[in-house]
Amino acid sequence: MQEKLVVHPREGKGKEYCRKLRREGKVPAIIYGHDFEPLPVAVVEKEFRALLRREKGIHGLLNLRVEGDGEHMVLIKEIQKDPIKDNLLHVDFQRVKADEAISAVVPLKLVGEPRGVRAGGLLQHFLYEVHIQCLPKDLPEEIVVDISRLNVKESLRISDLPRLEGIRYLNNPEEVVVSITPKRVRAGVRAAVELEEEVEESIAEEAAEEASGEESGEEQGTAEE
Repeated sequence: MQEKLVVHPREGKGKEYCRKLRREGKVPAIIYGHDFEPLPVAVVEKEFRALLRREKGIHGLLNLRVEGDGEHMVLIKEIQKDPIKDNLLHVDFQRVKADEAISAVVPLKLVGEPRGVRAGGLLQHFLYEVHIQCLPKDLPEEIVVDISRLNVKESLRISDLPRLEGIRYLNNPEEVVVSITPKRVRAGVRAAVELEEEVEESIAEEAAEEASGEESGEEQGTAEE
């Protein structure tokens, strides 16, 4: 089921106009696509954030209803945010056609407890989403990956992901999604970190003692004067 969102055509343009929209609680946006004239629109920020929370970040298709211009099937290609205030600054919607392949990012959902973890290994998760190409009708909301058969010292790569009809993976086939490592590897890393912290603490203590000694020397010299 595709989510729906109402947007409004933008009548003005420029930085001042966009600032005015944001003060009114709206976010400047653009709809673009192959053989489609870019259409500037504005979306109500509160409604758009609610949609993102509900869908945990939209990766699938979205139906945009533009007032006075009908509906458009789109993908959310980019969301620009203020790095400090986290306000939404701009949204890019890519218009898609039912008979044209699209490129999209889809989350990976891992299921099952690996054999290696049950045997005492540690799960390392490297890749949380994957780039794919497919027709809009074949676009999945997520790709489920069973990792229960993974043993210690084994990895699951892009080339090991399930083959889904109509879907082509665009990532490097050798890219690692998850791996199971022996516990001693992680323990070695932890020991190295602890050793580094001890060295830093020792250096800090020596510096503090030197500073204290210098202050005592200065006070003694002042007393002698």
